[in-house]
Amino acid sequence: MKKILLLTLIVTVSLMSCKNDQKKAEEKETVKVEEVDNTEKIEKIFGQFKSLYSELIEFKGKDDFKKFGFGQGGPYNKWLKEVEQLENDPDSKLLLQKGVVTGELKSLGMEYASSKGQETEVTKSFNKIFADAINSKPFEEVETASGNSNYDMLKTDYELFGKWEITNSMSKTQYPYEIYKKGNEYIGVIPQGDYKTEILDKKGDKYSVKGNTYGEYYKIDGNKNMTLFDKDGELASMGYKATKK
Repeated sequence: MKKILLLTLIVTVSLMSCKNDQKKAEEKETVKVEEVDNTEKIEKIFGQFKSLYSELIEFKGKDDFKKFGFGQGGPYNKWLKEVEQLENDPDSKLLLQKGVVTGELKSLGMEYASSKGQETEVTKSFNKIFADAINSKPFEEVETASGNSNYDMLKTDYELFGKWEITNSMSKTQYPYEIYKKGNEYIGVIPQGDYKTEILDKKGDKYSVKGNTYGEYYKIDGNKNMTLFDKDGELASMGYKATKK
């Protein structure tokens, strides 16, 4: 009888031990999460953004827009509804990877409605942000130390001239900015996202962005303090500020 009870106890303990081992093994299993490539979604949502932006630029100066704005029943209320629909699209958050958000496009439209299609400091600021995003030319994306081969090559072949953090208090955005030099050549780069670069033409303390439609340039003094300008003057009035790092 004792042998039977002992045998039963041993079997029970063994079964419990097996279950515990199985439970521990299950707990240690790693959940594999597949990386999702959102490139197609990003380009699709950004295409909608660019289309709506182009429409706004086209009709902002028209007399009927100056008169009716986005009023209910007016010819441009449809545009506002489409922007709001885009804003509510879950994929619209992907626009952050392009450096824009749908709410900024809506704000630009409302500013034009308020100003009767005239340019203001607010419209200039948003237009600059959108133009930079639309016209940016990305580096070739190859996995390296920084995640971008051309940027790593730039750091190898050129000497670092200076680093800054550029902020815009109006749009609540910020991004790093670096300038590299080799001889008389100067190249500016935003070392994140698409790694946008620009060739700078240096004359004294003035560094002009070649090919820029807004006539943008930087003034950098001997202490590497940077001030941003465009053809209309200093960009501080538009909320831009560069802080040396």
